[in-house]
Amino acid sequence: MLNWNALHQNLEKAAIRHQLLVSRFNNFAKFVEEQVTHQTFHIKGISTSLQLEQGIFTTTFSGRTLYFVFSSTAEDTGTLIGNVKCHLKIGFSEREFIKIGEFTFTGSGQTNLIEPEDNGPITIDSDLSSLYVVLHFIHESLSQ
Repeated sequence: MLNWNALHQNLEKAAIRHQLLVSRFNNFAKFVEEQVTHQTFHIKGISTSLQLEQGIFTTTFSGRTLYFVFSSTAEDTGTLIGNVKCHLKIGFSEREFIKIGEFTFTGSGQTNLIEPEDNGPITIDSDLSSLYVVLHFIHESLSQ
């Protein structure tokens, strides 16, 4: 058990780190929304709904609604990392979901996803890489 001062310091750091991660997730969602709603975007029919105060945004494409849900958890070192889980909504009367995938990200936006062409980690701190991640999950949902 931590002493009183260490407990307060750790929780203060966690609160600050969580807000940083929330900001990264919110920017990720906004980057995606800006891209898919732009007039010149070549893939038609993708819509988004941002519910960022709840840590969620959705995309809808070809009759499929995907939920991107944010949370944060502590690593072994105690540092919080961001988690994004992607679920496909199925069913009509009840909220039933199929997990499509998930990824983690750091305070700088670096994910644990690997870009296949350059074999490096993808970051969600830019519009194109954010869009790439979401399009990947949309594509994965098509087989469900």
